[in-house]
Amino acid sequence: MPVSKEKFYMSGRDIRKHGQLNIKPDQKWTYSELDQIGFGGLAAMDSALTGPAMSGGFIQREMLQHVLPGLIRTATRVRVLDEITGVLNAGNWHDEEIILNVATPVSKAELYGDHTNIPLSSYGQDQERRGIVRFESGFLVGKLEEARQSAAGFETAAEKRNAVAEALEQGRERIGYYGFNSPDTRVFGMLNEPNLPAYETAAAKWKGGTFAAITGDITAMFSRLEMQSGGIIKDDTAITVTLPLGYRSALNVANPVARGETVYQWVKENYPNLRFVFSPEFAGANGGADVAYMFAETVDDDSTATSAVLLQVVPVKYQLLGSENKAKGYLEDATNATAGIIVTRPWAITRLTGI
Repeated sequence: MPVSKEKFYMSGRDIRKHGQLNIKPDQKWTYSELDQIGFGGLAAMDSALTGPAMSGGFIQREMLQHVLPGLIRTATRVRVLDEITGVLNAGNWHDEEIILNVATPVSKAELYGDHTNIPLSSYGQDQERRGIVRFESGFLVGKLEEARQSAAGFETAAEKRNAVAEALEQGRERIGYYGFNSPDTRVFGMLNEPNLPAYETAAAKWKGGTFAAITGDITAMFSRLEMQSGGIIKDDTAITVTLPLGYRSALNVANPVARGETVYQWVKENYPNLRFVFSPEFAGANGGADVAYMFAETVDDDSTATSAVLLQVVPVKYQLLGSENKAKGYLEDATNATAGIIVTRPWAITRLTGI
């Protein structure tokens, strides 16, 4: 189905520059605003609860406690998919498919002759189809719960809404890496997209490897991109290398010849527009072997659909489905939608295994 709304694409480099995309409303809810949507009387205490009488100099333990303002949230795994692939916001939450039109020129020039037939050129057409996966998560806040949590220093609705956003983002990112296995839905991730090229084998292990071995693998990866692209990809092209989390140490390996020069410094000198991104999902991604990707972020080849090499299509990142002000609380439900990853130019990406 054709997309109906205007597309908005932000590259992974731009997302890194501007920070994480904010998928939660920027509005800071006040007590009066929460009251308008069903969270009235947040500061009210339960009048049915009374403490024991004071006697003999006894002091309640709770009266000697001091609760620090704010709170600390438990950390979850780092999410960097958007930083790797960027995000194309296209399509609608209710769509069934995202379609990318592909045209292949079919033409052959012949020697000219006044009386010869004109060799006609044409093109072959194809379509890359991807299904859409939708997730849902919500929360319920009871009025007594809200009042007591507020007294303890928690903003229940805000924290539960944050948990909803976290859950939706985790589901979307997992699709972006591994796809969605369903007979009726073609949704792939960047680790199993069918257009991806085959893995090449690393010359040596990067962890504990030498400066020459690591830089040799990087040079070989770039050379493959240069050859596969027919020279379109050059050393000044914006390039991303994605490594498993924990491989920053490999970039600090020093050159024994040029004292003090590290792998990272060597890369910045020879490939000034190359950046590194580290992802937990790349550890053991190929049958237990760690993998690395190198790809051009964008390619200028006169395509009109997109210049991105790895395209993450996200119709909706966070959408409020609805809310309900109940007699004893407040119910809210939210959703998102993703079409996974599309590799638009397999020749602009190379993969390495066994690093």
